[in-house]
Amino acid sequence: MTITKHISFFFIAGTLIGGASIAQAETGRYSMTQTKDGILRLDTKTGAVSLCGRSSGSWKCQGVDGQNQSLHDKVRRLEQENDSLRAQLDAARLAPGPGDGGKLEVPTEEDVDKAMDFMEKLLHRFKGMVEDLKKEKKSEEGVPL
Repeated sequence: MTITKHISFFFIAGTLIGGASIAQAETGRYSMTQTKDGILRLDTKTGAVSLCGRSSGSWKCQGVDGQNQSLHDKVRRLEQENDSLRAQLDAARLAPGPGDGGKLEVPTEEDVDKAMDFMEKLLHRFKGMVEDLKKEKKSEEGVPL
């Protein structure tokens, strides 16, 4: 063999080995499986399954009915439901709050008096409970165990 033939041989071998390693590194979009009816083609990006076969001198692929269609229907229904919920959420954000157009209602003087009377009674009862506890503690201090 001459040097030119050696170089050509190494070039061709390197190209073949390099091409094989590139093909292994890249995963194709489609995965093919031989069946008795033809070749099943799985689209690894969308999940669509097709049955491919030779017909009239050319290859043709037809989608396989069944689970894929039901999944597409479910996705379509969920997308519509999601859009509807987003619209409801946007409408709720824009809607005025309770009362007159979302305006803050200021309590009347009568409402404030009621609240103050309630607090006064509450504090009076609490003060009475504290005083009762102090009396019980003083009476217990003189009692031996």
